[in-house]
Amino acid sequence: MTDQPSSAARQSRQQNRRRLSPVTGAILCAFFVHDVHAAGQWAISANDGHTTTNTAGKMVTAGIIVPDSLSLIRFEHGSPVLGKTLHLPNSVEGPPTTVWIAPDSCWAIVTAGSHAGAHVGDPVIEDDVVSVVAIDHATLHLVQTLHAGLGASQVTVSPDQKWVLVGNRKSGTVSVFAVAHRQLHPVQTLSMGADSNPASVIFLPDGQHAVVVLRGPHQLALLDRRRNGFDVQKQRLDLGYAPNTMNITRSGLIAIGDQDPAHPAVHLVRLNDGTLNLLGTIPVAPGPEPLRFSPDGRYLAVGAVNNSNKDPSKHGTLTLYRVDGSRLAPIASENVGRWPQGIMFSPDGHTLVVQNTTDKTMTVLKWDGIRLRPAGTLSMTAGPAAAATSW
Repeated sequence: MTDQPSSAARQSRQQNRRRLSPVTGAILCAFFVHDVHAAGQWAISANDGHTTTNTAGKMVTAGIIVPDSLSLIRFEHGSPVLGKTLHLPNSVEGPPTTVWIAPDSCWAIVTAGSHAGAHVGDPVIEDDVVSVVAIDHATLHLVQTLHAGLGASQVTVSPDQKWVLVGNRKSGTVSVFAVAHRQLHPVQTLSMGADSNPASVIFLPDGQHAVVVLRGPHQLALLDRRRNGFDVQKQRLDLGYAPNTMNITRSGLIAIGDQDPAHPAVHLVRLNDGTLNLLGTIPVAPGPEPLRFSPDGRYLAVGAVNNSNKDPSKHGTLTLYRVDGSRLAPIASENVGRWPQGIMFSPDGHTLVVQNTTDKTMTVLKWDGIRLRPAGTLSMTAGPAAAATSW
């Protein structure tokens, strides 16, 4: 059973954006995709066309609304190249982890936690949309539209691709879906508590556990997989003041960005013997919303919003840290655009792409193992708001 939005929310959604009809039938992915590098791997960028921020930094309805969209990105000789784009709902509200793409680059999932209000400057309206997308011959196809809970945020898929979890910030729940033939089927709604604000959720490499960031009570919760769904462990790990974005390495090292205005930080956590353990806390620049490990897990890229979402004179930054066990050592930093969100590494880890929502661009940075240097920008039609890679 999934959370059902109120009739007023559904009516508002119908009045303010056109519903997208799912394409019937499954679309098979080709083994080799035209104009893609040998591995046939894609990255994706989810782009918000309805949200801006006011001078207080609150997310409101933009003056000029363009369609939300999902864009394919490939890396050619280490440089990102935009592929085709599909119009479908998504949102910048929440961590920049509201998209997922399969390791074989054949399908993807996108959540949308808000849509436009009725008038310019109105607050954006909470939403619950989940879209399933097939990727076939370098083209995106919408194959299913369904609903999670209000404020649908991070989506995570188990390593065996049999389970999908969506954190629902406003409803205080985690939606559980079973996967069959790349279609999602609602199974369970896990209550995380009133005002829990489950901003992020991610599977651990064993596929038997998942971690949920509860921004409200400043905690991490652990989910255990059982035969027909998941259980919520009673034990929780207290964590900072405003935990938000979460990322994980293949070995199970978890990084959580803490947006505490007074003490912005990154927490490193690992599951040991069924218990979540805090390994260390590292101070970082203000507004650590973007956060991503390199493909080999040797580096952690941490972006800083630096109030650039509300002050046009500000800009974001990207700092690269070397991962040394339970410690992070800063090794390079570079300026990026305003309101940075998702981060992508190229498959070889030598190129980074940072989404700049306000500027509707993506900053390209090159990393040679010694220094980080600017290498241009990509222009987008809507504000890039979340990113995922298949590697």
